[in-house]
Amino acid sequence: MFKFIKAKGPHPSAERQKLQKDLFCYRRTLQHGFPHKPTALAWDPSLRLLCIGTATGAVKVFGRPGVEFYGQHQNPIPVTQVVFLPNQGRVVTLCDDNSLHLWEVNKSSLVEVKCQALEGKLKKISTMCVETAGKHLLLGTEGGNIYLLDLSSFTMTPDIIYQDVVMQNVPQDYKLNPGAVESIIEQPEHPNHILIGYNRGLIVLWNRDDNTSVKTFVSNQQLESLCWHEDGKSFTSSHNDGSYMAWDLDENKPSNEPVTTYGPFACRAIPKIVRRELNGKPLIVFSGGLPRSSGSDKYTVSVIHDEQHVAFDFTSKVIDFLVIDSKTEEFDDEENTVTNGTSNSEPDALVVLAEEELVLIDLQCKEWKMINLPYLVSLHASAVTCSQHVSGVSEELWEQLKEAGKAQTNNIYSNRSWPIDGGRLLCSKGSTPRRELLLTGHEDGTIRFWDAGGVTLTPIYKFSTAVFFTGDELEEAVPDPEDVDEDWPPFRKIGVFDPYSDDPRLAVKKVVLCPLSGTLVVAGTAGHVVVSKFDTEVLDGEVKVTTMNIVSDRDGFIWKGHNQLAPKQGEIHQTRGFQASSVLQLHPPAAVTACVLQADWGLVAAGTAHGLALFDYIKNKPVMVKCTLNPNDLTGSGDTPISRRKSFKKSLRESFRRLRKGRSQRRANTETATTPNSPPSRKTDDGQFSPLEAKPIERQVEARPVDDSMSSFVRCLYFARTFLVNAQNTNPTLWAGTNNGTVYTFTITVPSASKRETDDVTCHIAKEIQLKHRAPVIAIAVLDGSNRPLPEPLEVEKGVAPLPDTTQPHRVIIASEEQFKIFTLPAVKAFCKFKLTAQDGARVRRMAFATFTCKNPDTDATHSEIDLLCLTNIGDCLVFSIPDLKRQLNAAAIKREDINGISSLVFTKSAEALYLHSSSELQRLSLSATSATTARCYLPQPVGENEDATSDAGSEGERQENQSEVLVNGNAEGTVDADKTEEVRENDEETLHNVTVSSSVGDITIDSVKDYLGSD
Repeated sequence: MFKFIKAKGPHPSAERQKLQKDLFCYRRTLQHGFPHKPTALAWDPSLRLLCIGTATGAVKVFGRPGVEFYGQHQNPIPVTQVVFLPNQGRVVTLCDDNSLHLWEVNKSSLVEVKCQALEGKLKKISTMCVETAGKHLLLGTEGGNIYLLDLSSFTMTPDIIYQDVVMQNVPQDYKLNPGAVESIIEQPEHPNHILIGYNRGLIVLWNRDDNTSVKTFVSNQQLESLCWHEDGKSFTSSHNDGSYMAWDLDENKPSNEPVTTYGPFACRAIPKIVRRELNGKPLIVFSGGLPRSSGSDKYTVSVIHDEQHVAFDFTSKVIDFLVIDSKTEEFDDEENTVTNGTSNSEPDALVVLAEEELVLIDLQCKEWKMINLPYLVSLHASAVTCSQHVSGVSEELWEQLKEAGKAQTNNIYSNRSWPIDGGRLLCSKGSTPRRELLLTGHEDGTIRFWDAGGVTLTPIYKFSTAVFFTGDELEEAVPDPEDVDEDWPPFRKIGVFDPYSDDPRLAVKKVVLCPLSGTLVVAGTAGHVVVSKFDTEVLDGEVKVTTMNIVSDRDGFIWKGHNQLAPKQGEIHQTRGFQASSVLQLHPPAAVTACVLQADWGLVAAGTAHGLALFDYIKNKPVMVKCTLNPNDLTGSGDTPISRRKSFKKSLRESFRRLRKGRSQRRANTETATTPNSPPSRKTDDGQFSPLEAKPIERQVEARPVDDSMSSFVRCLYFARTFLVNAQNTNPTLWAGTNNGTVYTFTITVPSASKRETDDVTCHIAKEIQLKHRAPVIAIAVLDGSNRPLPEPLEVEKGVAPLPDTTQPHRVIIASEEQFKIFTLPAVKAFCKFKLTAQDGARVRRMAFATFTCKNPDTDATHSEIDLLCLTNIGDCLVFSIPDLKRQLNAAAIKREDINGISSLVFTKSAEALYLHSSSELQRLSLSATSATTARCYLPQPVGENEDATSDAGSEGERQENQSEVLVNGNAEGTVDADKTEEVRENDEETLHNVTVSSSVGDITIDSVKDYLGSD
């Protein structure tokens, strides 16, 4: 009893509780990369904004770099169409359930203002058109009627253009039902005239004032789209047979014969066509239209101008495209207003939204080159396999990296500035841009460097490891000139998305960058480790390959996995940038599971499923190998979780034990379900029990089997200069944690700088620590005498970090899947621990350290502390104080079913985190109340806009009050989750340090509040 009371510990003081509120706060901030499954595209020529809708109900508006507004429909249903209300900063979206939503940029976020739905199959909206006056939205339907939506009240008007009325003036010989409305477009300079295109080829010029048809045109082919010519007296139609034709209003027949660009054989439909004037000659842009026989596997947008004709070939499906005109607006900086200029502007750029990327093509450039994207770049040009966040990059390396990156893309991109330049950035006086890098490893063996210090995630540089290896698959990557397709159609590959890898063994598993020394280490799937140094000069020469056999002491070992990659022989030309100095090949060539670099000592360590190796990359010499395999496991299975030594009888016995145990647990749960102390179960809105939302209860941590075949995996590696041999002197050490809870510690002897080139580095095992429950060791870190993590290599020498405190004993934090445990050094005596799995039922997935700061408004003094960050397998981000391991914050950041998101998360030193929200998109979040990267932007109010263009303040205010979620730049910020407040009780304390923030659960309800009050 006394032990239980003692474990509660002292309650945090009122000052500490106030400090926690000033230090810790969870919020989702930005989204980087390309939207997942885009479905719609729109452009506002007045405010020069681009809008993208997605299949998950997201709406994103982009302007100049740094101007971003996000919105999310309450129901995650696909957005099928998006239209801007020009010069108003408002967007109308059409969703798959036939509902219309009005969005408005409210300060720095995109907020849904109103909603309207059409019911009935015949009222299924097929196309939308905004009046030039901006008062009504014309809605064409599958039934053939056209409805009007009043944009000021967002309600349907009684004015309806019935198909039957339109058909009264159609020639008598047209007997067909015209079908759905495919297109509605206003006639230039005659806004009361609209051109209506029906599915089965009927085109009508309709006078809205008189409700009469001015002209009718009949096509023999099914209609796909319409576009006016700039003179307003003719138009072009595209059809489902791959043809398009021009029509003159003075005649009832086409002015020319139908043009089938890629005929004469059967062609695919042209879903959209645009005809403009460029330099006095027609510019025709259309998607599709390829021959059915040869172009069925291609996605193209064709551009024809004078004698120039290119079919831009994309690697993913084309969703939509549009042509951006050159800028004509004049901005008044003093009054922050926008004044519309003349509309006589020429096509400037072609914007193509494909399923996996956005591409802008410079139409003013003679070669029609791509325009470099400052945002919306496809992270997954090749699938992302790993990542690392690096802060504190030196200015010299930063500038050299950018220069090397520009040299790589010199001939690919146009020099034009970014044409989407709407919106304004809020002034940030005194702030300097942060030099932070995000490194992503990819399936094709490349490392991409991204500028991650601001709102936009911009590519800087790319390093490829494939050039150092050869093989059958890699040889095929070079096309044979004889196999190149014919000159017609004139295809040109465009875009960066390339989902195909030359060899799956090239996939990057681990990447480590030391920004102070300019050293990069890339470890791959085939047991290869490439060590590179940054250089500004071109290098031609051989790259030395060193092989290290991890299982050299196991004579009976047989490797049954894939072969290693064959290193390329002879001289290799390496441009300026990162240049490989050595390649380490591990045997067996299993995937590298852990990698660490110590640039000050010139050492790199790599771990696999079989053990670890220590390599001296300065002398290109092996230092030490350690095999972690069980002496009985010589099967070479390595990556497989099933041990071949288990007998059938033993497996059957274990299966029956698990089955019997599961039944007894279910029976026990049933018997205790009605007890007053049992925690409430989470239920969905319809009253059904949701296993994903069930709160894990306290569980008993059981010991794991010793002979598990996965136990040899090296999960983490760590270099540190600390007290390991005695308490008087610090030594260079290497720490290795395995999957069965074993920690190996090694002492390293590094020669002095004068003898580094001649003397060898030596390494010997010092201690072996076995965790009681054999849980996998996720991370290891040493704290100095002031309880601060040891600085990174070269940080002390470069003046970035102070000397570590060696006047007091050091401590080591060993984070296993189930608990954090702190030991004192060198005695390795337990000091403190926090049992996460026993308390929360969650497992540790990631550990890092971050600095939290805040200012005291009374004294103007700055408080700063370093805390431990943790990510669990159910998507919670936790903050612990060190060294006492008191929980400060518990935030449900990622949905527990999002396994890819949880496995991809990386923490930053400023208490932010990045994770893959989808395969192509990163979500950024912050755990600090004072440090967060957010979009500081706004839209200037256009001149001459009436009050109708702004939302009703009263109704908008009521709507915001009724919303239970807080919107941060369009992101639904999490609410307090009453079911999980128990989790905030730190180390069995009863005082709530901070409310739990949850992004994956619903609103607060009366029932949840009752449950919370009852749980006390």
